[in-house]
Amino acid sequence: MSRQLTVFRNEKKYLIPQDVALKLQEEIVKLLEPDEHSTDGYYTVRSLYFDSLNNADFVQKDAGVRYRKKVRLRVYSPEDETAKLELKAKDGNLQHKMSLLVSRDEARLLQEGEYEFLIDRGDELSLKLYKIMTLGIYRPAALIEYDRRAFVYPEFNTRITFDTMVRSSEVDLDVYEMDPAWNSVLSDATVLEVKYDEKLFGPISKLLRKYNIVNSSYSKYGSGRVIMEEYL
Repeated sequence: MSRQLTVFRNEKKYLIPQDVALKLQEEIVKLLEPDEHSTDGYYTVRSLYFDSLNNADFVQKDAGVRYRKKVRLRVYSPEDETAKLELKAKDGNLQHKMSLLVSRDEARLLQEGEYEFLIDRGDELSLKLYKIMTLGIYRPAALIEYDRRAFVYPEFNTRITFDTMVRSSEVDLDVYEMDPAWNSVLSDATVLEVKYDEKLFGPISKLLRKYNIVNSSYSKYGSGRVIMEEYL
């Protein structure tokens, strides 16, 4: 298994009513295949987001800055033995996501603010993350979890995801916590994400027009920083 993954592609987000999401899924299932995790329907995604001492990443997102980044630690179950440390940069609709596979012990070190093991790895991404997280004094800021159903199609590396029941915690900041104190931040709508290389698969583009789906700047991390939002 590769310990490093880099993805550069287009990403568009939409915030849609649940009834529209269900209708759209009924049509997409005829065009695309479920991804490897969605064969039985929805699965859980959990991410621990890190932010700088002055919450620069959150502030830039809140201000609508075109170029911005996020640093997060992602698992699919609190029992996972590995996690993905991800650096996600966005420039408008363009997304550049770089990932490192880390062990459970390394994930705990990251949560404790101990980043030195990244230097020992020596690869470019590890050193870049070490520099960002050390100079910015990055620390865990919000734990975000949601239920996802995903579809894929090989043409243009197309990936469509439906995320529901978004919840967050700014109190329990352990990605392996079995029962965090969740705060529901989105329960009456679905986050639709459309990702692709070069251009959007024609039938998908037609479906979006059919349901008059409009692009949104919704951010799960942004909506999950409830305490910070009230403070600002």
